[in-house]
Amino acid sequence: MNKLSVRIYNFTDKRITDLIAVKQLTLLKFVYILLLIPFVVYPAFAVEYDQIVSTSDGTLDVGIYTIPEVPNTSEPTKLKISFLKPGTDRIQEHIDYRVYVTKDQGAFVFGPIRLTHTSPGHVTIPVIFSENGLHLIHIEVEGILFSPIPLETALLTVNVGQEETSIPAWIKNNAEWWADDLIDDSSFVTGLQWLITNGIMTIPPTEQGTGSDDVIPSWIKNNAGWWADGQIDDGSFVSGLQWLISNGIMKIS
Repeated sequence: MNKLSVRIYNFTDKRITDLIAVKQLTLLKFVYILLLIPFVVYPAFAVEYDQIVSTSDGTLDVGIYTIPEVPNTSEPTKLKISFLKPGTDRIQEHIDYRVYVTKDQGAFVFGPIRLTHTSPGHVTIPVIFSENGLHLIHIEVEGILFSPIPLETALLTVNVGQEETSIPAWIKNNAEWWADDLIDDSSFVTGLQWLITNGIMTIPPTEQGTGSDDVIPSWIKNNAGWWADGQIDDGSFVSGLQWLISNGIMKIS
């Protein structure tokens, strides 16, 4: 074999080696991308949530809407729950969670379920409601992206058999001031009590509670701010007011 033939073979061998190396690198990149896909935070496309609340330590936001839009006792209700990256509409995948539903702070209507994993970061919970009125959706989170975290909770509300509400538009200003700490809890609650008692503002009938704790949960104040900004509807805001009434914080005569 002459020197020219040797050089040609060496050149060909090098080209083949280079092509194999490029293909191997491309394959490795492809595998790497596949491994990353489950951990990507995806957007919640065009979903309009009835409520969005933060978990107790603020690691996640939790959004909810229902099908049908107004839950009732004549058909099952689907609770559509999404776990969101805080302050965004992007879904966080791989969440370890529990869910249970109660009537006010009373008997269980659904669950509690065991600790469950959702890969896509959103779940549908079918619930059959037997009573009208305010129900509480309790969310517990104990893991994100296969890593355990200290227990965080979120509390959402659903008003079953919701009746027509009437809320003067200017009350949104008060709600915004309250959410921004420009007026205190007592002033806001007292003002709403007067409006409801005197028929200026109407909400569905709600059983008056006799709770001893006057502390207003942060989710109700958050709801007021979101309602004032047009991010949630009247029904979601009213659910918070009903919770205050049923727990004895707001007293309606």
